[in-house]
Amino acid sequence: MAEIKIEKKKPIWPWIILVLVILAILYFLVFADDDEEVLDEIETEQVEEVWEEDEVETTNWDDEEWDTGEGVEGYLTYISDNEKMGIDHEYTNNAILELINAVQAKADEMNYDISADMQSVRQDAQQIETDPMSLNHANTIKDAGTKLANILERMQQEEFPNLASDVEEVKTAAQNIDASTPTLDQKDQIKEFFDEAGEVLRKMS
Repeated sequence: MAEIKIEKKKPIWPWIILVLVILAILYFLVFADDDEEVLDEIETEQVEEVWEEDEVETTNWDDEEWDTGEGVEGYLTYISDNEKMGIDHEYTNNAILELINAVQAKADEMNYDISADMQSVRQDAQQIETDPMSLNHANTIKDAGTKLANILERMQQEEFPNLASDVEEVKTAAQNIDASTPTLDQKDQIKEFFDEAGEVLRKMS
């Protein structure tokens, strides 16, 4: 009897794998660029959102657009709030900003130009706001305080000759801030400066 030869069917799974590999390569070539563009768009949107948030939270340091807020009254209210008298970094930062606003508002009321003097003070304030935890915080507060005291003195000489001794106390309080001592270790001295400046502004009002 003749022997019948039976041929085994070749498996088709290698062909399936080959087709899948080809499809995967085609997918990568066609859609990879699109995915990268989508990712770039997402990252760009995220960066823009962060930038917008930073812009909202950043103080406007433009001299012409400096917001004087509530002026003298705002400053006096801030330093008189017993809940804010911890003299932590946030308090001193905000107190300096409020004092700058108050002095600028009073100068505007007097029609007295202090723009040149204020430019340096605002640079100090910006430094405090940018890096409030710096070890040089007290030094910057002293610099800003001394400059503000000098501005108050010129304003006093212009229209308030009877407040000479009061302004001298502001200058002394600013000079008594120890630039080498951490802010939190000289709370009373820094608070005294803010109070003396507030008293002068109150008497000028």
